[in-house]
Amino acid sequence: MQKLWIYQRFNRRIFLALVFSLLFFRKRPVLGKLNTTRCNWCWLGAVTNNSITIKAKLSDQVKPEQNFIQVFYDQSSDLSFKNQAIKQVLASSLDDQIATFNLSDLKEDTIYHYVIIADGRRYPHQGTLQFKTVKVNQPYNFAIACSSCAGGTISQFSSLGVSNSKVFDTIRQYKYQAENGQAANLALFIHMGDLHYRNDLPFLGLKENDLDDYRHNYDLVMNQPRQRNLYQNIPLAYIWDDHDYGTNDSDGSYQLKYIASQAYREQVPCYPLAETLDELKGQGAIYQSFVIGRVRFLMTDSRFHQDPIDIENNLDQSLLGNAQREWLFEQLKIGKQQQQNNREGLTIWVNSIPWIADQNDASNSWHKFAQERNKIANLLKENNIDKLLMLSGDAHMLAIDDGTESTANSYATGGGGSFPVIQVASLDSRASYKGGPYNGKKYMINSTVKSSNGAIPGKGQWGLLNFIDDGKKIEVRVELKRRENTLIQHTFVFN
Repeated sequence: MQKLWIYQRFNRRIFLALVFSLLFFRKRPVLGKLNTTRCNWCWLGAVTNNSITIKAKLSDQVKPEQNFIQVFYDQSSDLSFKNQAIKQVLASSLDDQIATFNLSDLKEDTIYHYVIIADGRRYPHQGTLQFKTVKVNQPYNFAIACSSCAGGTISQFSSLGVSNSKVFDTIRQYKYQAENGQAANLALFIHMGDLHYRNDLPFLGLKENDLDDYRHNYDLVMNQPRQRNLYQNIPLAYIWDDHDYGTNDSDGSYQLKYIASQAYREQVPCYPLAETLDELKGQGAIYQSFVIGRVRFLMTDSRFHQDPIDIENNLDQSLLGNAQREWLFEQLKIGKQQQQNNREGLTIWVNSIPWIADQNDASNSWHKFAQERNKIANLLKENNIDKLLMLSGDAHMLAIDDGTESTANSYATGGGGSFPVIQVASLDSRASYKGGPYNGKKYMINSTVKSSNGAIPGKGQWGLLNFIDDGKKIEVRVELKRRENTLIQHTFVFN
């Protein structure tokens, strides 16, 4: 009788344990390894008036049928299970260890808080991340930050070609005073290339030779806390240049360019790309366009289709390639038409290398593609495209050329075809001069700062553009900064 009582008691305990297990795990995924997947980092991109893309790096691969990776988001910072209004979205795709989330049906010009849940693990562990949507095709006051080149410092070998500079915190923490007196976040950070300088360290075994090396380089960048905090709280629009695409001054002959393109498409939350990745057709460049407010942004790829430079015969060389150049022409014409309809008021061309340079400049600039530059300037002149402003990087300096006629920036046949140019770099790379001369020395705040040809070299440098749009004209208030200090300041008005 005693043995029977013990046996029955033992069975009740097993039964209760089974019931408890079923209740505890009934809403949890049953995976080969329970609750092992976590989010390592994430970043934002492709922001519009009603959508945004989030890319998140997971600790290990997840099969599509075991996709329990989610984003929780809401206008409230309370993203606990007590908040019944929280919206949830599963990863739309899982590529290697990258989860892509496409959030849609968002409200325009609205701040949202979000966290990533990977198999029950929350990222970040405490607090929330945030983003803000924008307005499109209507008057809208907003700000963007821009710069390029991080990791090419004198100590790049010890830093492994990546950067954790304080300038990234400076950019993230900036807020501008809107017309209604309320502070608003930056709408966008535009990165114009050289996200890292890893490709220049082959002696350490770090020269990219396969897809995993490219993926690893994105990991190393996002392991830098200050960069990560910027990119996961402010949407990014990023175009590569030579050091993150290939090696120094790499062009369309770079043997790993299709691998570079595949890694970019996997890892980077970008706007729709005009070219697909197709090695047989020679496609894979990453040029793209988007609109915020009444401003059209065009981001061109200066590397993927660039012809190798032939010093003796450079008359028929192309930096953009035929397909991208025709796309650029079409986008410029669309911008002009939209301006006539008052749906847009300005086009920004994001071009990673210096536009203004003469034949005596030794750098890899547009002067080595003089015939193509002439074609572009002629198109601008013939179509009266005058509401255009260029942002450029690569040169580790700050400079403005206001685009007035008869300056160095007049490359159309017979003169003309000019427009304002803003050079912005470097985030964290040693100072350098390229291109010029720039006529914007008159816009420098402190005449004692070291400069040459109208440019201020240095690092910890970035640009801030405030767009003030009353529906009839757009003011672009430009501040070119070294950390918190403004070194060059000017306002452009486009009527």
